[in-house]
Amino acid sequence: MNKPARFPSVTGDTGGTARFTAAEFLHMVEAGAFDDIQIELVQGELVRMNPPMNEHAGRQAELIGQLWAVLPDARNRLRGEVAIDLGDDTIVACDVGLLSAPYEGHRSVEAGAILLAVEIAMTTADRDLGVKRLLYASAGVPHYWVVDGKRSVTHVFEHPVDGDYASLRLVPFGETLAVPGTYATITLD
Repeated sequence: MNKPARFPSVTGDTGGTARFTAAEFLHMVEAGAFDDIQIELVQGELVRMNPPMNEHAGRQAELIGQLWAVLPDARNRLRGEVAIDLGDDTIVACDVGLLSAPYEGHRSVEAGAILLAVEIAMTTADRDLGVKRLLYASAGVPHYWVVDGKRSVTHVFEHPVDGDYASLRLVPFGETLAVPGTYATITLD
């Protein structure tokens, strides 16, 4: 994802920060409250995301194209910019999501349906390697990749345990990446 833009806190009469549930957030989305902006709900707070830039979009298209080519059922399992429901107060979007199986529904996808979540980190490596990694691991997403364009490497996280991933491998661009749930590999440049 691109670098998050800070969304001003909403305060009530008590001076506390307004917190939202996933259900409230989805209701606001459906009502059109965020039609002109990209926004995520992270632990009850709204976080505004900057729109993807050209290089980010190119890497995302490259990754989706390569996965599409090696997944026989890609149409039913591969998603770009998919909203993932990570619990009662967190809904985030990953740049590319590979579902464990075809998923019914028009809203967000439940974390248990995600086999692989991928973030394209052109300007957001700190967030993607930090808070997003911990959110995905805590929700039990089994595989998480951060495609780090600045370092020309993909951070491959696997095996979520106690709110973090037990395994991390760095795969330099130009080397093969094993696609979870398949015998296929892809190579990012």
